[in-house]
Amino acid sequence: MMNREEILQLNSGREIDILVAEQVMGWQVELDPYRVHRLDHYFSTKKNNKWWRKPEGGWYDSPPSYSSDITAAWEVVERMNSRGQAIFMLKTFDLNQVAFDQPSNANPDYITEKTVAGAICKAALVATM
Repeated sequence: MMNREEILQLNSGREIDILVAEQVMGWQVELDPYRVHRLDHYFSTKKNNKWWRKPEGGWYDSPPSYSSDITAAWEVVERMNSRGQAIFMLKTFDLNQVAFDQPSNANPDYITEKTVAGAICKAALVATM
């Protein structure tokens, strides 16, 4: 598990997307070799792919681009809301501040990023540490 400072050092991209998928969204890597082989055979042109299972069901060969796609990032907001965490957002001309915390908290721990999607992802990771 990463600490707050390590999370803040991450750049938006696949690494943070995978962390969000696994730690926030509850995706799990499929480890059953038989299932991986079948998924590769039926759904992928690449062999030995890594496959993830969503808690709601279904397999995916790649998590969404949570850290760069605002539509995917909003799924993170909805997941955090379902856990009882409210989103707090502040916007300036060039920076976005996002935090997840209990709705009654008057002083949440804001994460500052250039993009809203990146700020949502990092704030969700920090809140789930």
